Amino acid sequence: MGENRKGHFLQPGPYDAHHPFPHQGQSLYEQKVYLDALDSFTHACELQPQSTLYRMRSLLLLFSPASIACLAAMNRFNDCLQMVNEEVELEKNNADLFVLRARLFEYFGKASCCFCNVQEALALDPDHVEACLLLKKMTKEAERSKDCAVSLAIKGNLKGALLKINRAINYNPLDEKYFLFRGTLLRRLKDFSAAIDDYLKAVELCRADEASEVRSEAEKQVLLSYNDFAVHCYFKGCYEEAVLLLNKAIKGEKNEFGLYINRGDCFLKLGQLNFAMADYQQALELRPLDPKLRRRIAWLSNETGLQDFRGNFVCVFRQYLQAETHFSSAVDNDPWEVKYYLNRAKTRVFLQEFLGAKEDMISALLLNPNKEEASEICRIRTPDQRVRSD
Repeated sequence: MGENRKGHFLQPGPYDAHHPFPHQGQSLYEQKVYLDALDSFTHACELQPQSTLYRMRSLLLLFSPASIACLAAMNRFNDCLQMVNEEVELEKNNADLFVLRARLFEYFGKASCCFCNVQEALALDPDHVEACLLLKKMTKEAERSKDCAVSLAIKGNLKGALLKINRAINYNPLDEKYFLFRGTLLRRLKDFSAAIDDYLKAVELCRADEASEVRSEAEKQVLLSYNDFAVHCYFKGCYEEAVLLLNKAIKGEKNEFGLYINRGDCFLKLGQLNFAMADYQQALELRPLDPKLRRRIAWLSNETGLQDFRGNFVCVFRQYLQAETHFSSAVDNDPWEVKYYLNRAKTRVFLQEFLGAKEDMISALLLNPNKEEASEICRIRTPDQRVRSD
């Protein structure tokens, strides 16, 4: 609202002689007794509610720093704001009123509300001078706070950096880079839910620009945060929650083998061995030569084989046949582990595959000649001969 307009509203006008409040209000205003002047114009508005002139005089007094300070000192911010809100309801297409309300929010430290009202004013009048100046001021202050946040984060003061980037977002909640940065801070502070919300907000703000680097990075960070959150839940013993988080991560990135390993580990803790194996096998397709992964698969195959070997199947032959298949998978994935050969050898004895059993025993002895269990198995009598360890 420009100075000329302010002057126009405060010029003496054709007041109603039967109502002294406008004259009194004008006199008090000129004496800088703003609060009393505000009361006088308010009474005038009550007596003549149809008068836009009196209402605007009262509002302009609110725009005076001295009057605002009086209202603040008396905790009358709600009264002050209520008057402006009423005017906005009456004139929803008046950009000046939104700027006035933005100034009030600025004075009382409500940066996010101030920004919203500036946006409303600019939507009505994109060239509104005061709105543009106020927006420029706010974006500059937001950038300054963001720079402080970066500096604090570099020094390792993550909580201090978080306070600064929060302030930056309050002053400019439409900059996707601020949400990306805050998400990173929250992730480092292990507040994963809040971090994910910020990354998703950054993606939303960039939805019109598919080639945006910020959008690409935010989408990547969302998946990493799901994984980090899942790992956090895993160590807390919350395996089902971890699986749900990893499901979301895998839905967004189906070619990251680490996600399948982590979910497989969670299924393992839940006793769901088949699901665990399916995830490990999926990871193996993505990275066939990973030695740690192959050892994982070997261990799980051996555990599954032991369950089959000790189980109570109706068909005993099928029971041992399944166990042998799992032990063979264990040997294939980790051929340096003696116990896998020994377990398969025992199973083959029950299946009467004595030649295969002898081969497994020999392999076990070659890997570890001092293995007592291997020597004991070697003393098993076959139908045609006694197997000798030498």
